[in-house]
Amino acid sequence: MTIITTKKPFEEVLGALKGAKKITIVSCGSCAAMCQTGGTEGAEEMAKKLEEQGFQIKTVIVPEEVCDNRVMLKDFRKIDEDLNDTDAILTLSCGLGVASIVQTLEKKHPTIPVFIGTNTEFMGMTERIGRFYMRCRGCGDCLLNETGGICPITTCAKSLMNGPCGGMVKGKCEVGGYEKDCGWILIYERLKQLGRMDLFTKLRDPVDWSESGHQREVIWR
Repeated sequence: MTIITTKKPFEEVLGALKGAKKITIVSCGSCAAMCQTGGTEGAEEMAKKLEEQGFQIKTVIVPEEVCDNRVMLKDFRKIDEDLNDTDAILTLSCGLGVASIVQTLEKKHPTIPVFIGTNTEFMGMTERIGRFYMRCRGCGDCLLNETGGICPITTCAKSLMNGPCGGMVKGKCEVGGYEKDCGWILIYERLKQLGRMDLFTKLRDPVDWSESGHQREVIWR
């Protein structure tokens, strides 16, 4: 699984950094590297573009997991002197990376603003470099045991819970001009392979989104 990110327009990044001169770049070495929005190459590209605009790059780090607060605490200790002379941090990661960095800076460098150079798109399956597909929305109520391992929320354009709609024609979805497979036809074919058509005819309640939208957390006790 990869958290898929895309590059923000450089003009938008410049607008966020307005007023800052000394920049520290934190670039994700895992998911964003896979998406070619972060990693070492992404960081070097961004640093060069910012220097051409007159910014001073204090330091560049490429943690393996920017979203892991423990990793960031360790890495930030190594660059503490640079952080003391940093106007802003630019992160090339998903939004989780920004949250992790802000929390890491909270005690020792709480006044350093953190900006992001990417847009977080979705959690996706990687087929090959440059080709990613949304396969999980993190809704908190996983139905994969009932649908042959294929998520109806992400593969059905309308996130329907009980089979295809009237917009399905010859296994294709009306959303997008009948170019993509209907998610529920994929589920049907998979359950048929598994000999579990009883699951296809099961009536399911509509998705309750009330618990999946805000301030969610999972805490091991």
